Amino acid sequence: MSLLNLTNDGLPNILVVLYATLAEPRSRLTSETLLERVAPKSVVKDPKLARTTLNRWIELGLFREAPDSGELSLFEEPATSMKNEVEIVRAVRMAARRIALAEENNADLWAAEGARAADLSRSLAWLLAQDVYRIGGRNLFTLANDHVVGTGKTLIQNESRASGLKAWGCFLGFIRHSGDVEVDPTVSIAEILPECIAPGDGMPARDFVERLAKSLPVIDGGVYRRAVQARLRADALPILQADQLSASLSRALFGFMIDKTLQFTSRADVGSGIVLTGRDGLRTDQRFTWVKCAL
Repeated sequence: MSLLNLTNDGLPNILVVLYATLAEPRSRLTSETLLERVAPKSVVKDPKLARTTLNRWIELGLFREAPDSGELSLFEEPATSMKNEVEIVRAVRMAARRIALAEENNADLWAAEGARAADLSRSLAWLLAQDVYRIGGRNLFTLANDHVVGTGKTLIQNESRASGLKAWGCFLGFIRHSGDVEVDPTVSIAEILPECIAPGDGMPARDFVERLAKSLPVIDGGVYRRAVQARLRADALPILQADQLSASLSRALFGFMIDKTLQFTSRADVGSGIVLTGRDGLRTDQRFTWVKCAL
């Protein structure tokens, strides 16, 4: 399986409907009854995409199938109340992102066959390492594989899987638009922020970034990000200082500063910190050692 193969492994919008239907109170559905409810044969001529989407996310662990009855359930309770469309999409996005980035679904990050979620994770890690202000009009398939020439590895297998990266990257909160790619992990970071820092709490900025990377291993310092960067050509990425954050992560943090979700300052009693990257590169005026959650 390959999450980036949309034709054979399903679509985000179908996943939302499957998840929302299964999350309904007192829902006791098998695969067949769920598919009949979501894509009834009397209405849908070819329910293949609904079936492949369901099968893939059962395999990944988002849905669990009881061995005796065959009834399906969610791997954990939804993160929101799912009272409206916005909450439904948010709940599915958060659950799907957690599962897709889970260690058990990325055991071999460079797998060509049976990749589970590895092709998505390695492609996201690569994409988030780019200069987000200049990648928008580039061909992702050509650029990605040019960056790993001579390594014996492949980032994105073909052009259609670049479309899969755009679709899932947008849905999971790492890209703003799936057309002309605008890389921005703000949504994904905002949704895991409560796991990393509590309202009113403060901590060293470097520790905060490390917590973010543990929840989102495709961003700066994350285990998937480090593994991918180790395979890239030396000239594939912008050169960053040891304490400098990528343009993608910086873009998100700038947003949190502007809306006052986070407050960044410098304290003399804290050691190394972080420095942000702007449109024109290193922002020496944006160097911080401490962060506080204002919410």
